[in-house]
Amino acid sequence: MSSERKRCVSTRKDGSACRAPALPDSDHCWAHAPSRAAQRAEARKLGGANSAKVKRLRGLMPPRLIEVYDRLELALQETHTGDLDPRSATAMAALARAMVAVLTSGELEERIRNLESATTKDQGQRWGS
Repeated sequence: MSSERKRCVSTRKDGSACRAPALPDSDHCWAHAPSRAAQRAEARKLGGANSAKVKRLRGLMPPRLIEVYDRLELALQETHTGDLDPRSATAMAALARAMVAVLTSGELEERIRNLESATTKDQGQRWGS
């Protein structure tokens, strides 16, 4: 009996033979086994959600907007699969834009107040007030 493992019988996207070892219960490797399609989809989903770029973007997002973003992302997926009516998704997107506009305005207003306060204090110190 040969100690060499059986190779996957599938072909790669470029047309060449897959050289990965086949799973013990299959003629295919993990990447090509039809029985592992759901696992591959979940791994891709988790990989995308945990990528460094996504983590950095989430770090920049105000914490109160993370849940809104997650809901919109789910709505996009559900619209794509036909589980959510596109009109509902459009309404959600419009409401989310309005929420972001209100939050942005509030944050800008707060920053302006802080700058004005700092400027007033700085001018008071210069003039000895």
